[in-house]
Amino acid sequence: MLYGNFKKSAQHIDKMLNAQSREEVLKNRMWLKATIEIVRFLALQGIGFRGHDESSSSLNRGNFIEVLKCKAEGNDELSSVILDNAPQNAQYIAPSIQKEVLHILANRVRKMICDEIAGGKYCILVDEAQDESNTEQLALVLRYVKHDGLLMERFFAIEGVENTSVVTLKDAICVTLGRFDLSIQNLRVQGYDGASNMRGEWNGLQALFLKDCPFAYYVHCFAHRLQLALVAAAKDEMNIWQFFSHLTCIVNLVASSPKRLAELKSFQRDEIACMLSTGEREYDKGANQIGTLHRARATRWSSHYDSVKDLIDMYNASCRGTGRHFQQPDHITVEHQYHFDIFNSAIDLQLMELEHRFNNEVVELLTLSSALDPSDSFKSFNVEKICNLAEKFYPWDFTGQDVKTLKFQLMHYQLDVSSDPKFQNISSLTDLSRELVVSKKFEYYALVDRLIRLVLTLPVSTTTTERAFSGMKRVKTAIRSKIGDEFLADYCTGKLAEVTGVVPDDTLSLSSVTEATTFFKKLLKAKREGIGALGGGKAGIN
Repeated sequence: MLYGNFKKSAQHIDKMLNAQSREEVLKNRMWLKATIEIVRFLALQGIGFRGHDESSSSLNRGNFIEVLKCKAEGNDELSSVILDNAPQNAQYIAPSIQKEVLHILANRVRKMICDEIAGGKYCILVDEAQDESNTEQLALVLRYVKHDGLLMERFFAIEGVENTSVVTLKDAICVTLGRFDLSIQNLRVQGYDGASNMRGEWNGLQALFLKDCPFAYYVHCFAHRLQLALVAAAKDEMNIWQFFSHLTCIVNLVASSPKRLAELKSFQRDEIACMLSTGEREYDKGANQIGTLHRARATRWSSHYDSVKDLIDMYNASCRGTGRHFQQPDHITVEHQYHFDIFNSAIDLQLMELEHRFNNEVVELLTLSSALDPSDSFKSFNVEKICNLAEKFYPWDFTGQDVKTLKFQLMHYQLDVSSDPKFQNISSLTDLSRELVVSKKFEYYALVDRLIRLVLTLPVSTTTTERAFSGMKRVKTAIRSKIGDEFLADYCTGKLAEVTGVVPDDTLSLSSVTEATTFFKKLLKAKREGIGALGGGKAGIN
């Protein structure tokens, strides 16, 4: 009998051990796959992993274990290798295992971002804020153009820092970039907010980076600059300031009292019903909704518009709810009040703010960059301006010979793309960069493609860092305030990897920013010369 078993190779000890080993490998892979899927799902949704009581007798063992149990229902193979059916010393449900899996996933995302940059030029967008535990957190976002021409903005890391001194911030950024072999010499743009420790010309963060890389230009979010110019002008013009002060008082008066808020909605409901019955309003899907008043926020000028619009829509209901009416003095005409006392004064103040917040270097960079704008069939295209852009602002990337070659490429490029139907409906640099790669024209216009990629790293706005902090606040809440910095960084990387990526056509393009900065200058010139929309005539006074 022993001889018979010896002849059966399948029963040899090495074969049996190998078969058992393969079975264990399959079981481990099944468990690991389920764990990775659950960790990724929880991180993406911003859901906590652990529970208050994770013992086997608990009715709720935490999100991770409960989702694992739910996943195992109806799957006998998975159910047989997890939790109570797994060896007691190898259940792999400990928090350290969950953190390790999340850390591996986060590093894979960061490695993928580095592979997409692939030694190219990039921009850093940085901002800092306090988390729920009052720890200063530094959010780092990378903006770059992939090899296939797609413009990307990726959340890269969030680092806890002891303080917000420029040396501490710079060290944290350099350590994070160096950990993934991203060279500071390839940095071309720094995007920060307007805080003094960021924008300081001598001792600010941007100044420290400029010492290492002289052409890593500092860009204060253009959209934020325009916003600040409008807000500052509104505060300096007394009539506008009084208007928004009264508006804020009205909103606070209504919103601070549930009773007055309910009365406002009741008055509004009666007014809408009356207007529908008289035909002043039409029935339509989504129309005639009962709303409320919204506060104007200093960092979002659109919120001022929304707040004013809400008050206009609910003016009668607001007057009934607050018991107040507002009226201009009768001795001043409407034309004089708005044309001279308010409008002209506001234009002057806004021009002063624009001159202050958009210095000559920034305006020149924007103006020269807009020469690459493909909208309106390349209407803004200008060879001399583009060559000047490369020579003055990107000397590290274009030698003197490169600039001469660029000029000849631009001449051929202008004739080629203007006659190519594929480029006729392109309206943004993002689409242009992508189409150059798809059509393979970037091979013939390599220097033009290089310059377009450099210009695309200029951030019009830095909203991605704000989204990072919004994601952080949803992760590190009051009941999860003890999350460590590394776990928080990995958590945010997993959560924000899916919501940051391809940058669509910028709502506020470089060319539109240039137009906005010159718009008020034209208005002021027209006002002074007594022509155009601000043209002459004297308003009468009763």
